Amino acid sequence: MTPRTTVLLCDDSRALRLLTARQLAECGFDVIGEADNGVAAVEQYEKLRPDVVLLDLVMPQQDGKEALRRIRELDPNARVVILSSLGAQHDIEECLKLGAKSYLQKPIDPDAMVRVLRETVA
Repeated sequence: MTPRTTVLLCDDSRALRLLTARQLAECGFDVIGEADNGVAAVEQYEKLRPDVVLLDLVMPQQDGKEALRRIRELDPNARVVILSSLGAQHDIEECLKLGAKSYLQKPIDPDAMVRVLRETVA
């Protein structure tokens, strides 16, 4: 049996984390950590080294862009997928330039999330 893809889930909304973690588990992913702000996201990444990070853009203490920058400094091969309710094209483009692999629009479509995560780790 192949090992399950590990995911670090970073969003300041506890409700969204709970819902997303359940959806991911049902689809065969293993949520090994969560963070509710950008600083915690970077700390969790360093500690857990997940296969992929789901990272919200708008978070307290440190936003997703800065967290992405720091995660990529720790690990240039880090696979990060941005979560955004903003949908601001320039924010998304900036994140892709910073090394994000893809992005998902909130509210998250579970099928799209699974497809994007599988493509990201393929």
